[in-house]
Amino acid sequence: MSASHKTTAAFGSWKSPITTELLTAKSIGLSAVHAHASNGMVYYQEDRPAEAGRSTIVEYSPTQGAREVLPKEYSASSGIHEYGGGEFCVGADGDVVVVDGNSNAVLSINPSSGVVRTVIEPNENLRWADFDVHPTDPKWILAVKEDHVPEPVENLLVAVNSETKETHVVARGADFYKYPRFSLDGKRICWVQWNHPDMPWTGTELYVADWHDGKIGEKQYVDGKAIQVAVDEPSWGRDGTLFYVSDATGYGQLYRLDPGAQSARHIQLKGLEDVEFSGRNPALGSRTFLSLSASTLVAAYTRNATNFMISIDLATETWKDLGLPLIAVRKSALARVSDTRFAVIGGTAKAPVALYEVDLADPSSLKIIKSSMDIALSDAYFSEAQHISFPRVYGNDKTGTSHCLFTPPKNPEFEGLPGTLPPLIVSLHGGPTSHVAPGLALEIQYWTSRGYAWVDINYTGSSGYGRAYRDALNGKWGVADTDDSASCVSHLISAWLVDGSRIGIRGGSAGGYGVLQALCIYPDLWAGGVSEYGVSDVAALARDTHKFESHYLFKLLFENGTAGISEEEIERVYRERSPLYHADQITAPVLLLQGTADKVVPPNQTLAMEKIIKERGGDVDVKVVMFEGEGHGFTKAENVKQAIEEEEKWWTKTLVRS
Repeated sequence: MSASHKTTAAFGSWKSPITTELLTAKSIGLSAVHAHASNGMVYYQEDRPAEAGRSTIVEYSPTQGAREVLPKEYSASSGIHEYGGGEFCVGADGDVVVVDGNSNAVLSINPSSGVVRTVIEPNENLRWADFDVHPTDPKWILAVKEDHVPEPVENLLVAVNSETKETHVVARGADFYKYPRFSLDGKRICWVQWNHPDMPWTGTELYVADWHDGKIGEKQYVDGKAIQVAVDEPSWGRDGTLFYVSDATGYGQLYRLDPGAQSARHIQLKGLEDVEFSGRNPALGSRTFLSLSASTLVAAYTRNATNFMISIDLATETWKDLGLPLIAVRKSALARVSDTRFAVIGGTAKAPVALYEVDLADPSSLKIIKSSMDIALSDAYFSEAQHISFPRVYGNDKTGTSHCLFTPPKNPEFEGLPGTLPPLIVSLHGGPTSHVAPGLALEIQYWTSRGYAWVDINYTGSSGYGRAYRDALNGKWGVADTDDSASCVSHLISAWLVDGSRIGIRGGSAGGYGVLQALCIYPDLWAGGVSEYGVSDVAALARDTHKFESHYLFKLLFENGTAGISEEEIERVYRERSPLYHADQITAPVLLLQGTADKVVPPNQTLAMEKIIKERGGDVDVKVVMFEGEGHGFTKAENVKQAIEEEEKWWTKTLVRS
């Protein structure tokens, strides 16, 4: 159908070829990539909703194509920190080390023969992740170990002898560890550690030490400071230089510790002083820059939530934009293939997330290794996100601006009814220390191709805009982010982009909490809400949550933590910031989606909210859908499909008008 012969129909009622089946059965997740540089093999992690959320490891050869190397009875996943990450690595000998999420066993797989060896026996009380194999003595494997017996949970940095299956403690005493990495000559190791009340993006410390066959020498402090400076993503260079990211300047910037140097120095890249390197990811194993050769780094940086890929000349400390269309490069995204080639996981404005190979000799010639979604759709259905900075007009702090990504409705076959504006779905990301990037996401296009406008709010506290913006949420969680939601909606309404009488709000986890807060604080603004595993009672969350986030709330709710604050004041703030105690203010219909096995936000939070809305919310329409066996996020195809369909019915009922 030509653009001049579009069907006129109500916004939100348009027919779209982007179906729930396309989003589930025909899609996969791409969450990590490694490479074996000596033979050019690339290994990547596929998350498969169609296989009950199973995650597997796939080998890609330029000559033989792709093949799965993890047997079907295993799933590459880790429950460490409840967020996982760092589930596999590839040793210099080509073997793949991976943790099986079904048993918590650690396996070593020879991709050529298919032989699977058990390195660590199954144990339901132990969790493993963030592996690295010694480059010349591959029997040694560094790992992060999390022991759940006895209480309290203990996190350790260990070296595993894969021949004897003995575990040697490398470091203990800190609350958390990550990034244990051998230098390329195998003579040194590095790691990052931190303690409560810090999170890995608020204050960490980087250490190095000499390696001696299962033991380390005296550890040397490199950088980082509790509460004040977070270091991330340490990575050894080809010549023994240690590279890492520190936010000492207020932005995540690249630093280097040269061989023999007593202190590290800032790699000052002109024009990039106010951008963010590293993703500040709660999951382990994130990798957003790497050393290709002794003279070259490649890196993804973030500006206004958008990623850009660059190469860095280490001799001159100058940089060059690679001109890649990748604008969403996250998590364990990069792997070195050779001195001039690398693999990268990223999304563009026109194509879903995919795994690519890039050659610095011709970076514009992207080679697709694997796409997260095999689609045969015209990009005429794809609406591009627009970054908007909007003034804060709600709440006590009306200074400065916050940010969002606005995606208008688009469908080549439909247009809205004359004189009408589209309904808006406001989406709040989780974290809350996270952000949304503008790459193509069919989960969003599902809605925009049906005639909804969509906005992702990178509210106060989001990553990707510098430490000051991120820290501005401290003491104000549930207030500043909620005020930003209202301010964003006000801006879009005043710009005549959306219908102010048809605004819905949705989110998961911390975003789900923001949904419930917004419905309570600004009840007249919303026509409906959808909360996925959202917090309703922050006191209960503080009491019930897991070790990794057990002190997280204190900083978010009390700017300087709870030290010196009376129990009465703590309880007052808990109650003030808990939607559970203000549900009588809610007037919009609410859909609550929850996994029964969620340990981050337990199901009792959702059930308590349902109960109190029914008891105190009068005739407010509330519906709960529980997903059996799902944790913090839905992974099984049938459950993802049902969640989308439940949400669509909710928006059809609350936002669509003929």
